[in-house]
Amino acid sequence: MIVKVQKKLKSLLPVLIVILIVGAGYMYLKSKNGVTKVTAVKAEARTISKTISASGETGVPSDLTKRALIGGSIKNIKFNSGDTVKKDDIVIEMDQASLKASLDTAYSAYLGAKSNIDSYDQKITAANATESVRKRERDTAWRAYMADNGETKKQAFKNAEALYQTAVSALTVLEEDKKATQNAVYSGYSTYYAALTNYNNSTIKAPADGQLALFDINVGSYVTNGQELFAVVQPQKMLFKAEVDEADINHMKVGMKAKISLDSYPGESFEGTVVNVDAKVQVLSSGSAVVYSDVVFTDTKILPILGLSGSADIEFDKSDSVVSISPDSVFEDAGNKYVYVVEADTLIKKTVEVGFEGDEYIGIVAGVNAGDMVVTNFADLNLKEGQKVSVTAQ
Repeated sequence: MIVKVQKKLKSLLPVLIVILIVGAGYMYLKSKNGVTKVTAVKAEARTISKTISASGETGVPSDLTKRALIGGSIKNIKFNSGDTVKKDDIVIEMDQASLKASLDTAYSAYLGAKSNIDSYDQKITAANATESVRKRERDTAWRAYMADNGETKKQAFKNAEALYQTAVSALTVLEEDKKATQNAVYSGYSTYYAALTNYNNSTIKAPADGQLALFDINVGSYVTNGQELFAVVQPQKMLFKAEVDEADINHMKVGMKAKISLDSYPGESFEGTVVNVDAKVQVLSSGSAVVYSDVVFTDTKILPILGLSGSADIEFDKSDSVVSISPDSVFEDAGNKYVYVVEADTLIKKTVEVGFEGDEYIGIVAGVNAGDMVVTNFADLNLKEGQKVSVTAQ
């Protein structure tokens, strides 16, 4: 019987050891008096800011983008996209056949009208001379009639008066015809000048030195007046075309600083400055209403390529050297705002006054000092003032 008991106790020995270990652990934890692990961050004096986040893509200033000034078909593209071009290099030649025909017709019409003006000048000079002669003849006949009221003198005066009036009428008609012809000259010149401008605009030149970026065009493409044809890209003039939501546009001003992130440069950011805010709202295909704002890159190490997508954080307000903590550290109770501060491994509940609120941090006007360890994960735990804690610093 004793042997059986001994064997049974021996078989239960491992179980008893496990029970003793668990019990010891429990007693150890209990002896720690309920210490709770918390995450805390040191309050620091820092600069905190508010920013507007806007997506967009790289671009260039409008003066480096060329648009079609006339409609027509493209006859020749003399460079490939990505080629280096110089200012005034001819990039695109449009079909000039119809433009040349219109130019020649307009020029001929203009020269014809101008020739008519020259002939009218000669005719009017002659008509003026005739009118002067007829006036003298009329005046002489009038004096003769006044000296002798006979029927012969009277008839002579009437005849002279009629000839004079005819000369005046002829001069008047010529002068009116000249005015009409002068208007035709003006109109003819205007038509000729427009045709000449169209002809000259059929040759599109590079606006500056740089790298050519052709848009969606090919030889034979028909382009419309105002259509974008190409841009010249310069590293020192790269822009980020930020699509600022219309709800944020009241904060936007020229001169604001920005940090630009590009998908093509993961983990990097580039400094920028707002140089232009558009004066109209654009509705995107997604239905979002945005205002395009140009941010010029201060850092020019990026490749001069249009259309690189990314985002910009545009700073519109900031506060310097303010004691700040994470917004996750603040909670509200009975209308007041509080934080838990760890002092000597003990939780202290402190009333705080919140000041400037930035994107990542909030400023504390009163209640927390620089260097205080402020709990951030209070929402995950059932914390109470005076509770013993161990701190995991972030």
